Amino acid sequence: MSIQKLTILAVLTFSSFTAFTQILKVDKGSISSDSSGYFMGSINLDFNLNNRSATAEQNITYTGIDGDADLVYVGKNHAYILLNQLNYFKTTTGPLFSTGQAHFRINFLRKRKISYELFSQIQYDQGRKMPLRLLEGGNVRIRLMESSKATMHIGIGAMYERENWKSLEVEDMIIEKEMIKSTNYINYKQKINENVSFNMSAYYQGGYDQEDEVFRNRISGDAVINVKLTDRLAFNTSFSAQYEDKPIIAINNWVYSLTNGFKFSF
Repeated sequence: MSIQKLTILAVLTFSSFTAFTQILKVDKGSISSDSSGYFMGSINLDFNLNNRSATAEQNITYTGIDGDADLVYVGKNHAYILLNQLNYFKTTTGPLFSTGQAHFRINFLRKRKISYELFSQIQYDQGRKMPLRLLEGGNVRIRLMESSKATMHIGIGAMYERENWKSLEVEDMIIEKEMIKSTNYINYKQKINENVSFNMSAYYQGGYDQEDEVFRNRISGDAVINVKLTDRLAFNTSFSAQYEDKPIIAINNWVYSLTNGFKFSF
């Protein structure tokens, strides 16, 4: 990653920390609580800035609107989590693109220090020429720290990933890729005061591509600051970034998204 990109990342990260994707925006702390047998959820409407260029040669900044709808059922022993996201974005003179995803996750034995997760996800990204991505996998989730104001978890696991990419060289050609990958994360949540909370997650996903005989690695991260306005309404600012060392097609391997918007919780 170039010095220029690192500088941009540092500036945007600092900006997002002072004002604050794809992370779960319902209250994760409530999922680990002793209460059970209830639903919780949130609806978000965000405005964002990102650089999701189709090719590595392009250096285009996009603006867009992002909508999220998250729903959780917290049972006595397990939690069931459904996340949905739809994003529309464009340049001032370019075409309209969209991305979307649906993610379902079950956290088994949610109150224990060591719990377990199964997840499935379907996703598409028109701007980066990816009509389909399917994920299925699982994690061991370990609670490293928990207090009245802060929690920290790590997840260690594996997943099956199937992707379809549009070739940039041959018209109407779809490149299909299937891989088994390691998937790992660390999540930290801090309650700053009664009205402000901070949530940060970092992920690593990587595996060996037998067809091309190369390791492919993906590093990503999300950070959100949530400012409570009323019991139901909050203001969010979030920053996410992703780096892929060897993309399947020649797209920009480093992308970011900075969003501001409102969250309605129920």
